[in-house]
Amino acid sequence: MKYSDGKDYKVIALCVAKFDEADQTEILQNLNRICKKNNYKIFVFATTVDFYVKNNNDRGEEKIFDLMDPSRFDAVVIVGTSFKSFGPAERIAKRALDCNVPCISLVRPIEGCINVRYRFSDGFEKVVRHMVEYHKPKHINFIAGMRENYFSEERLGIFRKVLTENNIPIEEDRIDYGGFWEGPTTAVMDKFLSSGKPIDCIICANDLMAMEACRKLSEAGLRVPEDVLVSGFDGMELERYHYPRLCTAETVKEDLLEKTGEILEDIFAGKQVEDDYKIDITFRAGQSCGCSKYNYSDEQVASLGNKMFLANKHERQLISKIEQMYSKVSVIGNAGDLFSIWGEFLYFFKDFCGGDLVLAFNTDFLNDRMEIWPNIRPIEMTEEHHYYTDELQVPLCYFNGSLLTPLSIERRNLIPRIDDFLSKDNVVMFLPMLVQQSTVGYMVTGFEPENFEYFMLNAVLMNYRQVIEMHKYRIDMQNLYSTDQLTKLLNRKGFFRHMESIVDYAIKENQDLAVISIDMNWLKQTNDTYGHKEGDFALSYISRTMEDVMHGRGVCTRFGGDEFAIAFSDSKADELSKTIMSEIDRRLGDFNATHEKPYPLSVSMGYVVKNPSQYKNLETYIVEADRKMYTEKFKFKEENTWEESQGNQIG
Repeated sequence: MKYSDGKDYKVIALCVAKFDEADQTEILQNLNRICKKNNYKIFVFATTVDFYVKNNNDRGEEKIFDLMDPSRFDAVVIVGTSFKSFGPAERIAKRALDCNVPCISLVRPIEGCINVRYRFSDGFEKVVRHMVEYHKPKHINFIAGMRENYFSEERLGIFRKVLTENNIPIEEDRIDYGGFWEGPTTAVMDKFLSSGKPIDCIICANDLMAMEACRKLSEAGLRVPEDVLVSGFDGMELERYHYPRLCTAETVKEDLLEKTGEILEDIFAGKQVEDDYKIDITFRAGQSCGCSKYNYSDEQVASLGNKMFLANKHERQLISKIEQMYSKVSVIGNAGDLFSIWGEFLYFFKDFCGGDLVLAFNTDFLNDRMEIWPNIRPIEMTEEHHYYTDELQVPLCYFNGSLLTPLSIERRNLIPRIDDFLSKDNVVMFLPMLVQQSTVGYMVTGFEPENFEYFMLNAVLMNYRQVIEMHKYRIDMQNLYSTDQLTKLLNRKGFFRHMESIVDYAIKENQDLAVISIDMNWLKQTNDTYGHKEGDFALSYISRTMEDVMHGRGVCTRFGGDEFAIAFSDSKADELSKTIMSEIDRRLGDFNATHEKPYPLSVSMGYVVKNPSQYKNLETYIVEADRKMYTEKFKFKEENTWEESQGNQIG
C-alpha cells in the first residue's frame, strides 16, 4: 500500500547525504517548488555525513535509508552527487528498482536509474582547454577531488587528455588530490609551493579548491592571475563573493530540477521516459585567468556590500543562537530522567527550528515507559547494532501545536498520524539518531524548505544526540556499579535503584507488583565436582534464561551466589508470575535434554504479588518471596540427591 493511495497527491522519497550543504538545500528548495505546483509531497531521508570516511558512524547513519520502504512511494529521487563514496546510493537504487518503483538519480549516474545529470565532462573540458590552449601556460598543476571518486577521476582524465593532445608532458608530481574541500587542498598547495618547481597555472576540479588555492598563493606573495592562473569548476554560490572571480563553469539547479519535474509528470501520466537526460552547463571566463577585468559599477558594489552586511548579520545571529544552544544543552544534559529531557528538548527544538517534531526510538533502546532499558548493556561498536526495530517507541510527538500522548508505532508507518502530516507539511524530513555510534532511532520534522535554517537543524540534532549519549553514559556508569560482572544482571544495589521507578509506575497505574525469588540448585556441588568454570557457566545460563523469558518486561537481578530475583508490575501479575516460572522451568528442562553437561540445571522459585499500597517496603516482598522459594527448595532436596542428579537425571 502506497502513502498516496486514495489521496489526490503523490508522495516522493528524496534520499540525500549531508543534507545541510548548500548544493543539497538548493536542490530541495527547487524540488519543493516544483512538487508544490504538481501536488507532490516529499519525504526526505537524510544524513549528516557524506560517506567520505566510511566508518562505523557512517554505517549507522546509512540505516536511515533502510527506514524507507520504496514500495510505499510513487517515486524515489536520489541526490547522487551528495554521496562521496560508492555504495549507499547504489543500495538505495537497487531496493527501489527491485520494487519496480521509478528511481531518479540526480547529477551522478547510477545503473538502472533514470539519470538526470549535467554535461560535466563537456563543461570541464571547456575550462581546461581555455586555460591550456588559450592562455598557453608552461607549468601546469592539477588538483583533483577525492581518489576513486567518479567525478574526480573523470576530470583528471580530461586534464590528462587535453595535455596529451597539446604535446605537454604530464608530470605526476604536479597532480594531487584535494578532496573537493579546503583542508586537503591546503596540504596540496603547501606541497606544490615547497617543491621548488615553477607554477604558472593551477587547474582545480571544483571551485572550493580553487578558492583555497588562490588564498594560499596570496599567502605566499603570488598574485592571481598576474603570477599564477587559477581555474575552478561547478559555479558554487560562495564563488560569487570571491575575489578574484574564478574562471569556471556554472551549473543551474533550476534547470536540473525542472527536467526532474517533467520526468515525474511523464511517469505519473504513464508516458515512456528515457534512461538518461543531460543538462548543459555554462563556461565562464573570469578574473582568475585574466580574461575579466576588475570593473564594478556602483550598483554592483552596493549590492555586494549589502549582501556582505546581511551575511555578517546572519552569521552573528547564528553565533548568538549557538551560544544559547550550548546553554540549553547544559541544562538538558543534566536532567535526571528522560521525561524531563523530552519536555526540555521540545522547547529547545521550537526555539531554534520550529515546525512539527517526532522522536522515535528502537524498542530495544527505550521501553514502553519511554525510558532507556534499566539493564541495557553498553553498546558495542559492531554492525549488529545498525538497524531499526519493527516497532518503535515515540516519546515525543508535537504536531500542529499539540503534544500527543507517548505511544508505539510500527516502523512501516514511520510517524503517528501520517496522513495528517502529509496534509499539513509538503516536506517531512527523517534524520538518524545515533548513540555511541549505534542506530537507536530517528528524528522527524515537517518544515517549509524556503529560508529554513538547515545548519541549525543539524546543530540541534547533533547536540541532542550528545544529550542522549550523556544520559546513556550516566546509565552505563551507574550500571557499572549496579551490575553483576559475571551474569551482567543487576546486583542488589542496582535492583533497589531500578525498583523505585517500577513501584512508582505500579502505583500510578494501580497495578500489582510481583517479585519472584529464584535460587539455583546444586551450585556448591557443581563447583566442587566440576570446577568454578562450570559453576559460572550454569549461573550465566540461568541469567540469560531469565532475561529471555522476561524480554524486558521487568528487572532481573543476581543478589549474589546462587540467589536471583525478578520484579515487575502488571495488571495480571499473579497469572504472569506463574507463566514466567513455568517457562523458566521448561527452558532449563530443554537444556538438560539437549546439552551434554554431566550435571543438570534447575532452580527453586517462589513469588509474591501485592499492591504496593499494601507492602511499602521492598524488603517485605523479598522476604515473602524467599520464604516461598525456600519451601520449594526444601521439597526439592527431599526428593532429589546430588548423586542421583548426575548425567542430567533429576529424580
